Amino acid sequence: MTVSSADTRRAILKLVSVLAGPAYLQSDQNKPLNLQLELCMERIKAEASEGVALIDACAPHGRAMLSQAQKKLDALAELSVLHQLAMERFDVN
Repeated sequence: MTVSSADTRRAILKLVSVLAGPAYLQSDQNKPLNLQLELCMERIKAEASEGVALIDACAPHGRAMLSQAQKKLDALAELSVLHQLAMERFDVN
């Protein structure tokens, strides 16, 4: 099986969509992949901050929101590692 740079880019974008949700990529599709990952992570960090604020306000769903955001960030960080590998192999942007 031969994998092209376009296949790799498409696969990474699909994983970002699954991990973070399709709404995170809608406005960033024409940007370089590394920038899309960074922007997505920044938006999820904002979600985490909102979760912390809800915890401070004693809202019952704040902890779940924070936990979910942390899991997304961890997964996206790992995906960034795979993106770096793809860039070295295929020059995927």
